Amino acid sequence: MLTAMSVRFAMAMSLLASVACASAVGPVLSRPALIEAAMESATDNISSGWCGRGMLSILRGAGLGERLKGGNGQDWEKNLLQAGWRPISCTTPLKAPLGSVLVYVGDARLGKVPRGTPGGYYGHVEMVALHKDGRRLYVSDCPRALPGGSVRDNFTGRAWLPPGPAIWKAPPVEDQVAVIMQERKRMALEIFARQRGELTAVQKPAAASSQENL
Repeated sequence: MLTAMSVRFAMAMSLLASVACASAVGPVLSRPALIEAAMESATDNISSGWCGRGMLSILRGAGLGERLKGGNGQDWEKNLLQAGWRPISCTTPLKAPLGSVLVYVGDARLGKVPRGTPGGYYGHVEMVALHKDGRRLYVSDCPRALPGGSVRDNFTGRAWLPPGPAIWKAPPVEDQVAVIMQERKRMALEIFARQRGELTAVQKPAAASSQENL
């Protein structure tokens, strides 16, 4: 059984041993798996406020639930550490690697008056996932467009990655550029198609009016 002091010491040693930072780590899961995680979060019938239960369900579905026990959101760093997960320094949830798990503590642990939400009392846990259109989502009890639930300001400053050496190596730069360019091309084609449709809709009434004046 890990005490609170030993948990903090183990996390500190893990952070010191790691040379990776959030911006240098590629996605932990494949794109289909990240989209599937978001879909499960939206359809698993786990009520809002039960982030720990939702997180455990998502990770088990992704094959990452070994040795994880669940629990309140703010207790998940201890849970992840005991299961062999590794923390990396992360200045903001917005820069956390896709597929990483983020933890936020409850207000009382930071000396604040609890704000009256489940997160305010028990903290929050979530995974960085993807919507099918490529947008980042933060998922556990439900998918959210913004991180942290009601306690975004209580982020621990760590992104948690599952056991295994492969996750510490970022994809080659050329692969990352290729993915970005492909996504930008898709977005540009969608915008072009939408604008073309709007232009066609405007031109049709104008053409009909011209014929009436002949």
